[in-house]
Amino acid sequence: MIYGSTKCAMEYAQRGEIEKWIQLFLRNDGKNIALADGLLLEKRYYFGPITTDITPFGIEEGAPSYLTKANDIAWFFHVVDNMKASYADWDVPPLIVSYANGKYEINDGRHRHEAYRQMNMKHVPVVFWSSSEEDFNALVTILNHPWNEK
Repeated sequence: MIYGSTKCAMEYAQRGEIEKWIQLFLRNDGKNIALADGLLLEKRYYFGPITTDITPFGIEEGAPSYLTKANDIAWFFHVVDNMKASYADWDVPPLIVSYANGKYEINDGRHRHEAYRQMNMKHVPVVFWSSSEEDFNALVTILNHPWNEK
C-alpha cells in the first residue's frame, strides 16, 4: 500500500487513526524515521488532514536555511521541480506541521511547501500536531475561524 497520499491520510483519519497513518507514511513513503520516532516520545494531539491556508505559517521561502552547501540547495530545488512537474498526476501527501506557542513549523513537507509556494497555491492539505492540550485547543480555534475557509 502507498501511504503517501492525501486520500490515504483521509481514510485513516475517518477511522480515527491519523497517528497510525503518520507513522506508516513517515516510516515508508516519507522516509522520515527520525520524526516518526520523535512523535512517539510523548503524547501528541493531532488535527487533520484539512485543506487550509498555509500563508500565515511564516515558513521561510526557498531552501531551508540549514542547507548551506551548493549541492544540497541544488538538490532541494531539483526535488521541488520534479514535484511541480508531476503535481497533476500525484495525490500529494499532507504537510505535517507542528504548532506550539503560536508558531508553526513544517516537520515533513518542506519540498512540497516550496513547490506549493512556487505554484501560488495557498490552500493545501495539512496534518497538524501539538504536544500540549493548550496549544492544540488554540490551534483548533484558529483553524475553525471563518477567515480560514477557502
